[in-house]
Amino acid sequence: MKNMLLVLGLIFIPSTAFALIGFGIQAGSDLSKLGPETYVDNSGEIPVVFNSYEMKNSPVGGGAYAFVDLFGFALEGDFDFAVGEYEFDFGNEYITLDPVQFAWGRFSYATTLKKNIMDISIPFLAKAAINAGGGFGGHISTPRASIEMVKELFGDNLVAFGNPLEEDAKTAEDLERELITYLEDNSIEASGFHLQAGLRFKVLVLDTHLNARYNLAKNVYDGKNGFLQLMFKIGFAI
Repeated sequence: MKNMLLVLGLIFIPSTAFALIGFGIQAGSDLSKLGPETYVDNSGEIPVVFNSYEMKNSPVGGGAYAFVDLFGFALEGDFDFAVGEYEFDFGNEYITLDPVQFAWGRFSYATTLKKNIMDISIPFLAKAAINAGGGFGGHISTPRASIEMVKELFGDNLVAFGNPLEEDAKTAEDLERELITYLEDNSIEASGFHLQAGLRFKVLVLDTHLNARYNLAKNVYDGKNGFLQLMFKIGFAI
């Protein structure tokens, strides 16, 4: 009987008996995406119509993380990026360009305090835990393509000559350089709290996590007050 109680005690031993540090890499997806947008610019002599189309797929990316786990609580720091593709086109009464593929990107960092709310341990082999918590993070995202961006890159060619790609147009190298400058100057910065829930599974020193996180951060995605992430993490814990 005593042996049976000892085995049961080891199986359900709480993770508070372990003090761990860990680190690793992560991959994931945002469960949000840019929606469609249409804008008509009447500021020039010729109206210009700009269309930005909805992303076909949610942005995906990766990053890294590290944590300290002590007495059932874990303090975790991580950073990640996500990239998504979409298309836009624009034109006036003389010409409409074919849809152009364009990229949107996000970089984020976060600090999260979480606690195991359910633990099951298998002696010497594995531990599993469900956890929940919250924290604070910052985000930097690139602006979506807009009529302002087009005018910044092509200037008066768009309005005065109908086709910005004609002989007076800038070279590809000029456009690339000016595009990078525009994205840097108009990047969107946001910060806010987040809530997180996850599942952790540890086998010896191999440590895996599956987390869902909702970030309260305005306009990382146009017009939205936040966005949801799904992240898979794998690394080592000692």
